[in-house]
Amino acid sequence: MKKGSDKILVGGLQPLTMIDFPGRLASVVFTQGCNLRCRFCYNRTLLGEKAADPLSWESVIDFLRDRQGFIEGVVFSGGEPCLQPGLLDALREVRELGFDAALHTNGFFPDIVEAALAERLLQFIAVDFKAPFEKYRSITRQPVDRVAYGRVADIIVAAGIKHEYRTTVHPGLLSDSDIMLMADWLEEKKISNYAIQKFKYGEALDQSLPPVNASFLQAATLFKLRARFTGFTLRSDDVSVDSLKQAA
Repeated sequence: MKKGSDKILVGGLQPLTMIDFPGRLASVVFTQGCNLRCRFCYNRTLLGEKAADPLSWESVIDFLRDRQGFIEGVVFSGGEPCLQPGLLDALREVRELGFDAALHTNGFFPDIVEAALAERLLQFIAVDFKAPFEKYRSITRQPVDRVAYGRVADIIVAAGIKHEYRTTVHPGLLSDSDIMLMADWLEEKKISNYAIQKFKYGEALDQSLPPVNASFLQAATLFKLRARFTGFTLRSDDVSVDSLKQAA
């Protein structure tokens, strides 16, 4: 019988990561296709419905079987995994193989998130928070359903699952005041973990975006964020909150 997970379109596979699934040695399955066109997106090859070099789900499962006892988890990223009709079946198969599972999502699909958590298919979820809601269309080329997006946060908090909300920052798109507005919303939703990611120059969908220097956010903003969230992470190759504190 053909399983629903055969409908998973796989655009890439990262054999090993120690970053994308906190506390787990994991592999990353990149699904093909996304409903957004974020100007800063660096996974441009995963946006369309057809992959340049697609992988079958069967080959992914074979790969994972060969690594049982070595890797501990599987991350579904993209693209947007929740667009895949067979995502829940794929998660079930991964769990049946003994792996923990993580989902990286843009937060537009509360029903899928709710179903996955109801079955305890996920051990970690990361949600992109692109911008203040008023700016979503200008940055992602799509409007955001605030109610649906808020529902995802409510579902995550109610489930008690390990989570992270994350924002990619380019100062030409988001200001420090924008970030603080977003932090206000996250606090209202009782989200405890927030990550700020520095824009990656050279790989973005919008090639007109210039490179970003180390001062892409004010040090005071970063200090405030660290104080407000139990888990605050700054992802940047040239600056950390601790280094800023030492330099102050």
